[in-house]
Amino acid sequence: MAAALSGKKILITREHTQATTFAEKIKNAGGVPIVTPLIRFEKAKNEEQIHEIIMSIKPNDCLVFTSTNGVSYFFDFLKNHQINKSKLSSCTFAAVGRKTKQLIENNGFPVTIIPQEYVAEKLVEEITEKTVSAQHIFLFRGNLAREILIKELRHKGYSVTDVTLYETIHNIEDGQTIERLLKQNELDYITFTSSSTVDAFMNVMQTKDLVSLLGRVTLVSIGPITMQTLSQYGFKGIVCETYTIDAMIDRIKTHIESKGND
Repeated sequence: MAAALSGKKILITREHTQATTFAEKIKNAGGVPIVTPLIRFEKAKNEEQIHEIIMSIKPNDCLVFTSTNGVSYFFDFLKNHQINKSKLSSCTFAAVGRKTKQLIENNGFPVTIIPQEYVAEKLVEEITEKTVSAQHIFLFRGNLAREILIKELRHKGYSVTDVTLYETIHNIEDGQTIERLLKQNELDYITFTSSSTVDAFMNVMQTKDLVSLLGRVTLVSIGPITMQTLSQYGFKGIVCETYTIDAMIDRIKTHIESKGND
């Protein structure tokens, strides 16, 4: 696996702290990671409202997290506002993916709801199977998260409180750096780990001639939802069957092999 990526130059667009592990894995697989974080996260400013909502949580309510960011901001909020975690001991916890689940459990709570496929639609199915509509749902997430989870849960009779814990900010200044790399043919792959990174990329590159700039580059999506967002902008690419950065690296490897490693 040491040279699996054959020196290919791979752009990482995800947030800086999350990009570090991805970059290390690419380097270990023989690739050249280029980190240009197109998004950053800031805690939401409505702290008083968040505090009121968290204090209203009752035993047996269901707390749903759709990202590791949501988990981190949630437990940081509890700590900073000196809210005792024990008030959540009888709650049901749901997570959209394995890493989100792991982070919740690292904070001392078992996760009993996690979908086999890490997308919102499958999470709805798991929640409806393992809870009753009388349980109140608290959805903790970012400001740009998809609305499908709320819509589907309410459609199935649940009462849902939507809590925005953090905001996703686009780093506009990185557009010039990416344009220069593309013009100099310095990129082989561009990776997108969420729809937010796709939107941010299109935002920072909106005045550029993307069709010609991306002519020699392969776009890589972490999953079907991210790929769907990419398609909405008129671009194609390759996508993973499992939605992890390890799977992205494996998918790039198989793509290189399919091209004859040219």
